[in-house]
Amino acid sequence: MTQPPDIRTVSLGHGSKNRRYAAGVLLAVAVLGLGDLSRAQSRDPSRLQRQAEGAESAGHVKQAMDLYAKALATTPQWTEGWWRYGRLLYQEHRFPEAGQVFGRLIRLAPSNPLGFALLGLCEYESADWDNALLHLNKALNLGGLPPDISQAAAYHLGLVLMRQGNHGGALFALGGLFRQAPDYPGLKLALGAAELHQKEPPLPTSAEFPAVEAAGSATSAALQTRPDDAEKAYRDLLSRFPSQPFAHLSFGLFLESQNREDEAEKEFSAETKLSPTNATPWLWLARVALARLNSEAARSYATHARELDPNDSLSFLIEGRSLMLEQQWESALIPLRVAEERAPQSSEVHYALASVYNELHRKPEADKERQLFLLSSQSTDALKQGANP
Repeated sequence: MTQPPDIRTVSLGHGSKNRRYAAGVLLAVAVLGLGDLSRAQSRDPSRLQRQAEGAESAGHVKQAMDLYAKALATTPQWTEGWWRYGRLLYQEHRFPEAGQVFGRLIRLAPSNPLGFALLGLCEYESADWDNALLHLNKALNLGGLPPDISQAAAYHLGLVLMRQGNHGGALFALGGLFRQAPDYPGLKLALGAAELHQKEPPLPTSAEFPAVEAAGSATSAALQTRPDDAEKAYRDLLSRFPSQPFAHLSFGLFLESQNREDEAEKEFSAETKLSPTNATPWLWLARVALARLNSEAARSYATHARELDPNDSLSFLIEGRSLMLEQQWESALIPLRVAEERAPQSSEVHYALASVYNELHRKPEADKERQLFLLSSQSTDALKQGANP
């Protein structure tokens, strides 16, 4: 497990003595409307509330937690109390209990990003990947988090996505964090792990560590728009670890981003031999074929990718686009509709469907898909901003 972020100086509402986070916290309180409730409660605090806060201020953590639990049993609407109690449990690494407390907090304050962020971090530490993904995403999308918590949420979101096998999503989240805080502890190694489709960053003593470290250096250079350094690092990776799964794919994606399709195609082909059961390199071969207007090759590669991963939506999109190249508009609708069902937020799918409906002179459907394209494009921009606050 990673070291959880230190939240001792972060406050949910008014009264924080730490100026470092004051602006972010005040923004959260102003937007979320917690300040009035907390102030009303603090004007007439119960004896237990005063005792709990006093014990916490004196550093008597166990006594403070006991008193917060008792106070909250009698005053369950005390939002500041839930925050303080959860924060203490979190600091003591009692993550399942802290998660339950932050769960109560977000029900009282459903628009508060801090509650969702800490709940997600607790769920990460408890290996509850699905809920951690949900709540870390929610916190980042709400915005207004203190920088340290925002960065921790983005980093752990990337780790959760790796755990779930969504390495593209992990690279998106971690890449956004890298642009904001390139020196974040462990980030370069996490980027390398995502590139090489690992479930988590390896330990320094593991056999995978050198390759992952090299991949992290290459990815970091690419993210910093240093293409010469990135290419050198990728070639060093492949020279040292020629049989490393997903290294050729990673280099191929870099080359494709540089519009070097011929070289990228060779790397994708090499990856199909090292990772024969993975659909991704076949999908990228299909992408290259589409760029060359080779509809038959694109369709063939997409069909093979679907045999390896029947649930992926991209193979249906590529099939539809290959039929569009041949102006087989009615036939193109069939796979494109499947792609839309499986990836309703894909702007690329909506754009393709709008184009096909337009060619078929079906204006209402074309207009609908154009609107969906605009909405999904805006959602993608929002996600990018959330990953890079």
